[in-house]
Amino acid sequence: MRFSHIEAFRAVMLSGSTTAAAHALHTSQPSISRSIAQLEKYTGLNLFERSPGKLVPSSDGLLFFKEVQRSFSGLRHLDESARRIRRFSGGSLTIAAIQIIALGLIPRTIKRFAMDYPEVSISIHTGHSSNVAQWVDDQTCDIGVVSQVSETYGLENELLYEIDAVCIMPRDHSLAGKSVVGPNDLADEPYISLPRNEYGHSAIDEIFEAAGISRTINLETSYSSITCSLVAQGLGIAIVNPLAALDYRHAGLVTRPFRPEIRHSGHLIYPKGRPNNRLVSSFVDCLKATMLDDRASFDSKS
Repeated sequence: MRFSHIEAFRAVMLSGSTTAAAHALHTSQPSISRSIAQLEKYTGLNLFERSPGKLVPSSDGLLFFKEVQRSFSGLRHLDESARRIRRFSGGSLTIAAIQIIALGLIPRTIKRFAMDYPEVSISIHTGHSSNVAQWVDDQTCDIGVVSQVSETYGLENELLYEIDAVCIMPRDHSLAGKSVVGPNDLADEPYISLPRNEYGHSAIDEIFEAAGISRTINLETSYSSITCSLVAQGLGIAIVNPLAALDYRHAGLVTRPFRPEIRHSGHLIYPKGRPNNRLVSSFVDCLKATMLDDRASFDSKS
């Protein structure tokens, strides 16, 4: 029994005639008729009742067709399996990222990625840039996103983004009416700051010191998500990476450009010398596309 004989029989059953079956299979009508005759000879079944110009399925033919359909269903399953393998579905991916990226950009990227790779198992780790670099260096993670690239590790890297910081505030704040916010605007405002520590000042601190502006700082936190939550509670305003603010617009926050510019950057890091992983490459493509969407979003709605 040849597969071509089964295929011809199925085509006749689905289309209703040998002519239509021949058209569907891109062959001739005599070829379909020969395949049906050979299948009947091999199975010993009378699959059709023949009348001039017409084939009518016999009871045996109808029963045999049910079995053929079950078999073709199994073939479709194999076809779907092949497509999943081509898409690398069923694989795994471990991602490390700094907190600001892990909370927003990574989940949005996974949503996009999962549309093509629904069965990939994904694990997410978050920590400071040094932690992320360590995880990627020892290959605990396949890829990382950091704010600073350390020379301590021999990792491959590429720039993911460079963007300007923004000032965030509640939508009804008096400064929300300004198109641009500067140091002088924040002189008397409760300000939520990064921790001031023995390792020196941040770029933000230096700008305010150069302008001779003293801020009212009662709250400090290292985490942008906490900063945004505090601002949403009306406890102050802050200067943050716009990617952090993007996730809190539902909380009634607005952003305004801050001048002079304070640059934030993000870098992709990979284990050095690791063979090219097409699953990682696909995720990186999604990550870059999602980053472009995010930039367009806060550029148009700030």
